[in-house]
Amino acid sequence: MRILFTVHKYPPESLGGTEIYTLTLARALHAAGHRVTVFYPSSAVERVTITLGEDGVTLWQVPLPATRQREDPIRQFWHTFRDQAMEAAFVDCLRETQPDIVHFQHVQGVSARLIALAADYPRVATLHDYWYFCANSQLIRPDQQPCLGPSWGNWNCVDCATARADLQRLRVARPLVALPFAARNRYLRRLSAAIDHFIAPSHFLRQQYVAQGWPADKITVLENGMDRRRLRNAQCPTLPAPATRPHFGFLGSLAWQKGVHVLIEAFNQLPATASLTIYGSDQAFPAYGAQLRALATHPHIRFTGAVSYENVGAALRQLDALVVPSLWYENSPLVIQEAYVMGVPVLASKLGALPEKVRDGATGYLFPAGDSSALAALLQRCIDEPLLLTNLLPNIVPPPTVEEHTAEIGALYGTLGR
Repeated sequence: MRILFTVHKYPPESLGGTEIYTLTLARALHAAGHRVTVFYPSSAVERVTITLGEDGVTLWQVPLPATRQREDPIRQFWHTFRDQAMEAAFVDCLRETQPDIVHFQHVQGVSARLIALAADYPRVATLHDYWYFCANSQLIRPDQQPCLGPSWGNWNCVDCATARADLQRLRVARPLVALPFAARNRYLRRLSAAIDHFIAPSHFLRQQYVAQGWPADKITVLENGMDRRRLRNAQCPTLPAPATRPHFGFLGSLAWQKGVHVLIEAFNQLPATASLTIYGSDQAFPAYGAQLRALATHPHIRFTGAVSYENVGAALRQLDALVVPSLWYENSPLVIQEAYVMGVPVLASKLGALPEKVRDGATGYLFPAGDSSALAALLQRCIDEPLLLTNLLPNIVPPPTVEEHTAEIGALYGTLGR
């Protein structure tokens, strides 16, 4: 089968959950005998570049202009869901690859019109976040409170879009400013209605789309598959040992919606009998990274920067517990599944799909989102009662393998063949 993926970013340029999932699935589908092409924008090329990777996956890279980050707000907004250069390149890609299935992993920052351009092919989309009805994709407001979705004629979307100080003056013209968001949402809803089937990695995420009017019978929940060999690779280097134990850790991007500041505020309240390692890059939000470092007063908090894709297993192997203090509606963080592959319990916010992924008192513990005092109390219990974490270990079952997940994806593809 010829399979064409589209995604907004791809490793090694970006190592977010969507990107790693796409890479892992593309490689697994190729290993299963399929011909896989990944279409995506890249700042590393100056012209459309087609290469065959060492893993057998064909990469179709479309240049992303260096000026994109310096565009005015109107152009930035437009380019989140429309881009004529991407669309023209995609038409060429379709003509050359003649796919049996087009699987949209993400089209934010690529072009939503790609969905319409692929009308002659079966189309699948994985819902990695809330982008099809939320312009910032994460359903979280500038005041760090979860959002229930567009309301009041998209007025609440204006608050998110004008969170920057130099744009807040536009809020006085909310009805006018809301019009582009309403038009965007209608456009994406119309395009997404043409998708043959959606995949959601959590029941919570599926329910959010159903609540917004997406047909329930077109959304299948499939748990993401994990590359256990990569994570358990014995050849991974041994990382520097923590100063003391228990050793807690965070793995992910340093962005405020990830709640890293909540974790640091909690850890600052603990005695010097535990360690915390923050694995993550602040490249996207350097000011927030600086804020976190200034906030950290505990002697055993260390910042290591981003951990490489190959060394995630080694980083998790050192932990007594992973902490996921997110403030937004996480839908299925890959890092939780990676932790379970490595037999590591998880302490997570009681928000979004996290209670679905972390069984309180069985595979980890939950705490109120944003409550640093509650998290500090939970961490202190883990210090005072060593068996609190140890007793969880027999309950941790690794998620499906990437091979098992690939078989499910392939079966779904088979039902959509034309």
